[in-house]
Amino acid sequence: MFYSFVRAVVALTRPHMTLLARVPLVFLSLLLAGGCSAASAGRTGAQDSGVARGPWAEVPAVEMPTGDTSIPISLIRDAAEGLLKRPGAKVCDPVTQRPIVGLSTEYCSTVYAAGNRDSLSWRVTEPVRGSHDSCSPFFAVKDDDYPASQVWVVGYIHNHPCAATPSSRDLGSWPTDEFNPYVAMAEVRLVPGNPAPAVHEGMAIEMASALVAERQDGTRVFLRYFPTGEIQQWSQAKAGWVTLGRCSPRERTSFGSAPRCDGLLQLLHE
Repeated sequence: MFYSFVRAVVALTRPHMTLLARVPLVFLSLLLAGGCSAASAGRTGAQDSGVARGPWAEVPAVEMPTGDTSIPISLIRDAAEGLLKRPGAKVCDPVTQRPIVGLSTEYCSTVYAAGNRDSLSWRVTEPVRGSHDSCSPFFAVKDDDYPASQVWVVGYIHNHPCAATPSSRDLGSWPTDEFNPYVAMAEVRLVPGNPAPAVHEGMAIEMASALVAERQDGTRVFLRYFPTGEIQQWSQAKAGWVTLGRCSPRERTSFGSAPRCDGLLQLLHE
């Protein structure tokens, strides 16, 4: 039944199938499943005036170009400063290395690009509070400086109370404008739809989400991951992004379960 629904959706999006031709149907169905839940949250929020507001005053906008086509490390670091100082954001059971129900807290902010082809900036919205192992950002954004036609949702950034790689739910949650008419998105990384891609000086902006955490020794972990499954960690030693592997979400999963990966996914320790 579910796969019949997915095939129907793919048929409706046939004008945009050029990018989708390389995506396995199973992974696409998982991607859309995550997108459905995320988009539903965004649509409900928009109808209830719960649209995410941006930019978040604690996180300075990052003007393009940044030397990268996806979420820049400077934006992730600044967002981490704001997210990790919130109550429960760093609370982790030192023995089990698992979040503590009722104490640990995830927070997430929507990441978006705003402006036009000549002047574009990376921004994040006010954070939304979640539970000990999940948070659901709004994918509808109202920016104080730009109209909706000049706002492109890229993904979201959130914290993990215990430094860990993205979960299956993280990898399955992407804004999809096919399901949510309030959202315009960045173009690349094989996401369906996208009638109005974010482009800066001829360069398309890539969709990605980010994850931040702080280990018990005080060192911080900065990750970003893409709809196509690549997971990257910022290396301070190399001053650049290092790809840890490629993963996909499991079809039936609890919020915190590990995804399927092409190898052992290990964080860098620097």
